[in-house]
Amino acid sequence: MSTKGSFIYQNDVCILMARREKRTKLEIFYDILTAIQNESSSGEVKPTRVQQRCNMSFDKFSRYMEALKNEGLIHDSSPIITEKGTKLLQDYDKIKDFLNKMKLEYVSNEEASHYV
Repeated sequence: MSTKGSFIYQNDVCILMARREKRTKLEIFYDILTAIQNESSSGEVKPTRVQQRCNMSFDKFSRYMEALKNEGLIHDSSPIITEKGTKLLQDYDKIKDFLNKMKLEYVSNEEASHYV
């Protein structure tokens, strides 16, 4: 029996956790920007907390933070989202909403065709 995922123990019971699909670069950018946005609403943005929220290793997180700076999505001096970064978050949310609606419409149309 092959298993894909990791195990955790809860109340002396072994539970198989499903392995999460790999995130795309855009999804990682979105996760980091969202974490920065959430942290900034509660006060000072601390990179370590952002890294933990994104569930990333420090070296990988550092590379993505540098890429976000190079793309002009966050400021160089501190992890604060720029106007361009805010626009990316808004556009990404619109695209996710659109895809979710299309999926629902597609499923609804597909289900409806079974009854015709």
